[in-house]
Amino acid sequence: MAVMVTFTLRTDSKTYQSLREHVLAVALPAGLLFHSSHEVGDQVAIVDFWPTEDAWNAFAGGPLAQGMKAAKIPPPDDLQITPLLSADSR
Repeated sequence: MAVMVTFTLRTDSKTYQSLREHVLAVALPAGLLFHSSHEVGDQVAIVDFWPTEDAWNAFAGGPLAQGMKAAKIPPPDDLQITPLLSADSR
């Protein structure tokens, strides 16, 4: 079942932009269906869609966690995973 994943990165938009392409290059082959972001004050809010919670967890626990640690971005404290009825691209 597809899921929507939302969280806030505790970093500024400049840092986010510098990492964005690298993270997407890993996330898309891992199953990411859609990624979006917007500024919230001096932080960046993320809304992603993944085909399954397992696909998200594999990415989040591996490449994403490693990248955030390397960039010294603390783990989000507001992560929400929402099961979806559908996630269509049409």
